[in-house]
Amino acid sequence: MYKKSLLMIASLAVFSSGAALAAPADDACAALMDARGNLVKMLDSTDKAINDGLKANIAAASAKLDATLAAMAKSYNADDAAKAATFKPTWEEFKATRDGEIVPLIYAGKNADAKAIGTGIQAQRMGKMRAAMGCK
Repeated sequence: MYKKSLLMIASLAVFSSGAALAAPADDACAALMDARGNLVKMLDSTDKAINDGLKANIAAASAKLDATLAAMAKSYNADDAAKAATFKPTWEEFKATRDGEIVPLIYAGKNADAKAIGTGIQAQRMGKMRAAMGCK
């Protein structure tokens, strides 16, 4: 009876710990939404110190997403590799526009112009990336 109880407890531990592990696509989606959320906050801010902190948060979330994509691309899981390959070109365009246009506009006090880009091409890219990764 004691051995059966131990076996049952060990089995439950294995199955419950597997459920707690996030899939790489979920990690990518979380990092994407973290970066996006901080950028949206920047669009509504004119305070340089606050924007500096938000920009640092964006950089950290983006680095995490880049690392997740790199791992997915090297994965033996064909689905993960395919998602990363589909996602990455749009992500690179998104980052280039964000860092080269939107953020400089925000720092120049042209938040309305930055929002126009954010709700235009960037919103389209966001939809495309979320679909590619299967974000919920």
